[in-house]
Amino acid sequence: MEMGEEYANPRNLASGSLTLKNIDAVKSRHIRWIPFTLVHTDEDIVTWGKQMAFLEHLGFKTVEHEQIIHPTQESIDKVIQEWTVKLNTFDYPVDGLVISYDDTIYATSGSVTGHHATRGGYAFKWQDESAATELEYIEWSCAASTISPVAVFKPVNLEGTTVKRASLCNISECERLGIGDKGTKIEVIKANKIIPKVINVTETIGKLAIPCTCPVCKAATEVMESESSATKTLHCINPNCPAKQLKKFARFVSKEGVNIDGLSEQTVQKFINLGWITEYADLFHLDKYANELRTMEGFGSKSVSNLLKSIDKARTVEAKRFLYALFIPLVGQDVCTRLLSTYSLLELISTAQTTTDLTIFSTISGIGPEKSASFVRWMQDEKNRNIVENLLSELEITEVLPIEKGSLCEGKTFVVTGDVRHYKNRNELKAYIESQGGKVTGSVSKSTNYLINNDINSTSSKNQKARELGIDIISEEDFINKFTNK
Repeated sequence: MEMGEEYANPRNLASGSLTLKNIDAVKSRHIRWIPFTLVHTDEDIVTWGKQMAFLEHLGFKTVEHEQIIHPTQESIDKVIQEWTVKLNTFDYPVDGLVISYDDTIYATSGSVTGHHATRGGYAFKWQDESAATELEYIEWSCAASTISPVAVFKPVNLEGTTVKRASLCNISECERLGIGDKGTKIEVIKANKIIPKVINVTETIGKLAIPCTCPVCKAATEVMESESSATKTLHCINPNCPAKQLKKFARFVSKEGVNIDGLSEQTVQKFINLGWITEYADLFHLDKYANELRTMEGFGSKSVSNLLKSIDKARTVEAKRFLYALFIPLVGQDVCTRLLSTYSLLELISTAQTTTDLTIFSTISGIGPEKSASFVRWMQDEKNRNIVENLLSELEITEVLPIEKGSLCEGKTFVVTGDVRHYKNRNELKAYIESQGGKVTGSVSKSTNYLINNDINSTSSKNQKARELGIDIISEEDFINKFTNK
């Protein structure tokens, strides 16, 4: 987003921001956490109002609330009307109101009658704001298994943001609404203040044209009707359509793959639908579409620049991540590690592409005949050969030197927690322990021999559990002195 622009979806912005690794980037978004209930405290606080006061005393900014001392039907109606006006003054969207008993003990004596009427409370949403507009065209969007209609209409302002497109889900929904061609008059809302939705057609112009060919691969399409609900959906009959490979593209760009930061599955799908991506190597030529990207919804000059920088950075990738990113059946991260512990990447690829023995890699510990055969078959497929060749011309592959095998950790079970300082990351430490005959698990138990934590005096749950079981807690330096040749 550009400086001064508003984000279209606060909920997605907040949840997405919390996944960012860059703390400064998170801080710059000024996210506020607004508590609306107190889950537990050692204090004996038996009213909801006092619980909120307790949180405010601790420094929290709690949810906006008001107490009615002597509630009557008239006073409740009056407060609801006042809040209906008041909500428009907030600088964040509000979709509903909750009325509940202040006495929390009395409230728990009530029964549950439904999702919006639970013990001691009743929740309801304000009616969604609607707007009338005209359909401009139907965009057919390809996903993993279906081609879904998306209504693109003349822009309208809803809930403080500009809306110009909404999913129509499937052909049955289009028929139910009476969707036609350009000029069809429609009513639009933002369901739950978030999701644009066409709720009504006031005048149908023309007839909905269902495409006979896939917008991505141009293969023939087919309308299918489900047996259970009689819902009509449109499908591409080409099993190799790029749109059906979305999960593969998502793994390729993931952190465990080549790690193109900022490229979500939804964005990849958009690029596939536009025809910009048909194979992995195309991702490294998205700079050709930079001008078009800057004009697309959700993008701006800065976000496009950041994406292109991420793509450029991803051109240098470790061999293991490259191999994992290819989405080869039965070849997960562990199999990639084992293959590359015996072969260099180029040697591995060459061997797989030229061998006549499908089980050639089953001599490697942890790789059986089935996994070996799957890897060889994939590498010998002509289409996949081209995918790999095109990628290798785009990327610089780095190889991690094989870790020397030994027995310094033989028979020992370790748990690693907290930050590491001497190893690149915890995975590198784990790899070393395993190379020395040890085992690494995720939780402390009676079978654990050592908990590695640079903060030995930490009061974390793992440290506490280790102390309870009498398990040695050692620092990274202690580990290096005890279990390496340094």
